[in-house]
Amino acid sequence: MRRGARAAAHYSGAPVIPDRRYSGPMEAGGRWNPIGTPMLCTAQHLSLACVEILVHLDESELPRDYVWSSTDLREIPEFLQFKDLNHVWSCQLAGHWWVQTAGQLAIQVPSVVIPEEFNILLNPLHPHYAQLVWSDPRRLRFDPRLFNSEPRTL
Repeated sequence: MRRGARAAAHYSGAPVIPDRRYSGPMEAGGRWNPIGTPMLCTAQHLSLACVEILVHLDESELPRDYVWSSTDLREIPEFLQFKDLNHVWSCQLAGHWWVQTAGQLAIQVPSVVIPEEFNILLNPLHPHYAQLVWSDPRRLRFDPRLFNSEPRTL
């Protein structure tokens, strides 16, 4: 069994865990999906989910109002086959093909930030996606020391 953790900003009235109509990544696209391809990115561990958020923020942006939740997958996901992690189009093409075939609920991909660790992509088009049971959302507090803008010599 494999667990997928999801950390997300919680805006007033927005669902914490997206349902089948989830359109966030469809509108913006991402490493593993071109615009228009539905996909939910989770991480094997909450710490990786946090790093995946932090890499996109300016050091002056302390994330507030974030929550996290997790779900258990019945099977350990396979690994997505793609050509080059550094070539976004290669990753998007592989992710789009995977979603459209709808043969698997989840698949593992390496994190670009920490390639030795893995994110788990979930396919909203898969028939078992709606059956995922998510834990109750819990508040996620980022330590302010992560955003110290004063450089220090170690």
